Amino acid sequence: MVKPKIGAQLIIWGNKVNEDILGVLDEVSSIGYDGIEADMATFEKIKDPMRLLAAKWLSLAGLHTGLENINEKSIEVALNLLRKLDGHYLIFSGAGGKENTEENYRKSSRVLEKIGRKAKAYEVKVCYHNHWQEIINDATGMRIICEETSPEFVSLCVDTYWVKYGGLSPVEFIKRHLDRVAYLHLKDGTKEGMKRYEFKELGQGVIDFPAIIDVAKTADIEWYVVEQDRTNKTPKESMEISRKYLKALGI
Repeated sequence: MVKPKIGAQLIIWGNKVNEDILGVLDEVSSIGYDGIEADMATFEKIKDPMRLLAAKWLSLAGLHTGLENINEKSIEVALNLLRKLDGHYLIFSGAGGKENTEENYRKSSRVLEKIGRKAKAYEVKVCYHNHWQEIINDATGMRIICEETSPEFVSLCVDTYWVKYGGLSPVEFIKRHLDRVAYLHLKDGTKEGMKRYEFKELGQGVIDFPAIIDVAKTADIEWYVVEQDRTNKTPKESMEISRKYLKALGI
C-alpha cells in the first residue's frame, strides 16, 4: 500500500494566490502539506514554477479546470505544464453544463475520452470531479460519464462534500467506483451548513472520514487533497486544522 500524499487546494486563499503566491506557498508548506492543487492561471506569471515549488518542499498534485473553458491550445498548455512540474493529474468539472442534461454529459464524456487518450502520452491521468449536480437522481451524471468513458483514459476525483450534498454516502459511492477513483477531494460541512453552501474544516462536519480513508487505502490513491472553498477563519488556520485532523487519523 502506497502512503498517500496530502495536498492543499488553493481556492481557500482566494485572490491572495494571484497577489502573493510566495506567501501562500509558505503557509501551505509550514503546516505540513505535501503539495498543491491549483488552476493553470496560478502559474502564468511565474518564471520558474518548478524551482519555486521545490524551494518550498512542495509538489504539484494536480491542475483543475472547467470543461467549459477548454480548447486544444489550453489542453496542450496544461499537459506541458504538468510534464514540466512532474504532475500527473488533470482534473475537470462541469460536464453537465448549466442545464445539467444527459445530452451534455454524453457530449462531455466524448471530450474527456479524447483528452484522456492524449494525456496518457504525457503520463497524466484525466480525472472527473463531481459536484452535487452529478450526484442527484442516483448519480445519473456520474453513471453516464463512467459508462461512456474508458477506465484507461478517464478516472474519478471524488469530492466528499458534494457526494453527501447530492444525497449519497461518500463511503458507499467510493466503494461503488473504487476501480475508477484515482484522486480525492476531502471536504467537510454540517447538515445545516450544506443548505447554505457552507464549508467546515475536516472533522468539524458530518462526513465520515475515518471510513472513507479505510476504503480509499485499498485503492492506493496517490493524492488526498483538502479543499475548503471558503472559511470564516484565516485560510492558514482552517487548513492547519484539517491537516492536524488527518495526521490524527494516521495520514
